[in-house]
Amino acid sequence: MLCWALCCLALCCAALALQPASANICRSEHPALALRFLNRQNPFYPHPTKGGKLKMSIAIRRNVRRAGAALMAAVVVAALCLNAAMPAHADDKQKELENKKNELQSELDQIRQQLKDVASDKAEAEQQKQLLVQEKNTIKGQIKALNDQIDDISAQIVEKEQQITDKQAEIDQKQAEYDDRWAKYKEQVVSMQMLDQGGGIALLSTAENIYQLLTFDQVLQDISDANTQACEDLEQQGIELTNERTQLEEAKASLEADEEELQNQKSQLDSKTQELASNIQAQDASISAAAAQEQALEEAKSDKQAEFDKAADEYDAYLKSLIAQTQRNYANAPISCSLNFICPLPSYKYISCQYGSGGHKGVDFAAPGGTNIRAVASGVVTVSGWHYSYGNYVMIYHGTDDQGNTYATLYAHMNSTPPVSVGQNVSQGDVIGHVGTTGNSTGNHLHLELRVNGARTNPLNYVPH
Repeated sequence: MLCWALCCLALCCAALALQPASANICRSEHPALALRFLNRQNPFYPHPTKGGKLKMSIAIRRNVRRAGAALMAAVVVAALCLNAAMPAHADDKQKELENKKNELQSELDQIRQQLKDVASDKAEAEQQKQLLVQEKNTIKGQIKALNDQIDDISAQIVEKEQQITDKQAEIDQKQAEYDDRWAKYKEQVVSMQMLDQGGGIALLSTAENIYQLLTFDQVLQDISDANTQACEDLEQQGIELTNERTQLEEAKASLEADEEELQNQKSQLDSKTQELASNIQAQDASISAAAAQEQALEEAKSDKQAEFDKAADEYDAYLKSLIAQTQRNYANAPISCSLNFICPLPSYKYISCQYGSGGHKGVDFAAPGGTNIRAVASGVVTVSGWHYSYGNYVMIYHGTDDQGNTYATLYAHMNSTPPVSVGQNVSQGDVIGHVGTTGNSTGNHLHLELRVNGARTNPLNYVPH
């Protein structure tokens, strides 16, 4: 209300001051003088009409200057008051949109963090599964080796069993020979006993010569010795065969013990394999659950991203309209741009990212955090706030040049809330903020944009560096 009152008061004063001059001009012989006068004094017409020489009285000229000054004051006061009045509603609307966007950004970041956590859990489960599969494959190889050993031992056992069978057959054969020899030996013993009982006389009577008579006793002894030796040999062979059979049986028993041990090891490995298979199945379940959760989060992220993009577009659109409205408020104010710009960071002129690089619509000056940022030219602050990409930033309208082109500069990623406010007049070289890395930034730097007639242009065409 105060601003509107001031506007009305200023306009009334202008009207009162303009009245005599207007009357005198209207009564003059030059009807175009009034239009030329208004054009020359009105700041909304930066290029007054040029015509022939006008002859005015000193009083008229004095009234003209007084009226022009009053009208200029009225316009400037009206522009400033309108611009000062506008943020009262604009700030609330901007804050509402910004809060909505920030809230969605926070929810989106939370979903992204959940996605990272789920992806980490999934990767860990996949890695654990891989280790389990490797261990299972190792055990599978060990089981195969054990099966090969068991098969080899089983073959050896079968071979030993065959050897024992063969040895037993030999023993049985020797036993039969021994029994046969023993039976014959017993018959010979019976016959010899019969000789001792008188049968020998009958046998001697059959001798054909004296040699047979003389060697008869020796022959009997040789027969007896031969039978004894044959029985002893058979008995020794039987003992040896029995010993060999015993050794074979012991070897077989040892092989069976080895086989049993291998079977026990195989059983343990089989149990371990089942346990690993169960664990792998559990990891598969975890991976599937993580994948399902990941898909759900991706869908939620997509939905939330759409909400955020919409909110960001609304915020950007409103911000652009606010900037445009603010610039319109100052577009016809008596602000001229000399184009004699200075570097916003006089001590730091290293360019870390050029204009147009990868679609970059500004120039990045690398500098330590907290470095003073200075206005490249005098002007009026049209934006001083926060943007999700720019972070803390300031926009300054510098007015028009002689050709009628408008100029504005933007300073982004400041480390804190800018110390200037919308509507504030700043001079070239004034500190308008400090270097930071807020918004979409990866390190301390100043992002500078230059807008000519609203279009972003390479600042290095105007700013010394």
